[in-house]
Amino acid sequence: MDVVDSRVERILRAAASAPSVYNTQPWQVDVTGSTVTLRADAARQLRHSDPHGREMLISCGAFLFNARTAARRDSLTAVVKVLPDPDDELLVAEIAFEPGPVPDMDELELSVAIERRTTSRVPFDDQPLFTDVLMSILQAAQGEGAELRLVQPSEPVREDVLGLVRRAEALAAEDPAARAEEAAWTTTDPGRDDGVPQDLLGPAADDERAPVRQFHASTGKAQFEERSTLAVLSTAGDSARDWVAAGQALQHVLLAATTYFVHASFATTVLENPTTRHDLRQALSLDGAPQMLMRLGYSSAQKRTPRRAVPGAAAHDRG
Repeated sequence: MDVVDSRVERILRAAASAPSVYNTQPWQVDVTGSTVTLRADAARQLRHSDPHGREMLISCGAFLFNARTAARRDSLTAVVKVLPDPDDELLVAEIAFEPGPVPDMDELELSVAIERRTTSRVPFDDQPLFTDVLMSILQAAQGEGAELRLVQPSEPVREDVLGLVRRAEALAAEDPAARAEEAAWTTTDPGRDDGVPQDLLGPAADDERAPVRQFHASTGKAQFEERSTLAVLSTAGDSARDWVAAGQALQHVLLAATTYFVHASFATTVLENPTTRHDLRQALSLDGAPQMLMRLGYSSAQKRTPRRAVPGAAAHDRG
């Protein structure tokens, strides 16, 4: 294996640590020398909750941003050609790695954050994010062509957002197909390299107004914070290209937050239901389409969820 190929191997290991809905890891890669072709893996799509593949492509976009960021750590520049291809609807991007300048400090910090980022489903410290963190994550989203609408504890609209989250989850709880899909991806099997292990689901909230997703397989209850920062990521459009862009923006936000020791968890159910997604957009007066709702705060680092091996990269464990 030559130098470029060994770098690509490292890049793919880092890219595969991207977050994905239910840790489905819905990506496939083909490697030819220093060029990587990234496709969505339709076999890992949530057919009921994500029938159009929006969350699948957001997940692939997060993989793509990790690849771009990890490349800079190795002084490579990722030249990316993103969707669409009418002859290959699952094609997400073609990535060619070329020699680039030595990474600057910001690029190095983001690349190191790839290894540290984890989803945290436990209670956070009961406080909103500091101003420097807010500025950093806002700029991260804008840098990828997206917008981040922060919902602070003092805003009256926060109650509307939380109400929509609870409404969406109540509807999903009454849906046998939604329950079966969740059960399929929350597992007690220690040998699986995908899905969310039950011990990482976090406790259920003892207050239904808590800004957290309620998993049926959660064990125990806990009192969650009331003053964490909520954030809604949106894009101007709502096409497949926008979904990939949203994934890149999401991962840029998460890595920027990680450099400040800030963790995130996600409330995706409200965006999987067309009605509550529309109502969320109206409640926040968003100009664009909401793509992700997350809660951000300070907490201890959590164990990482497992990851599948990707071609050219050995199996590894990321969160």
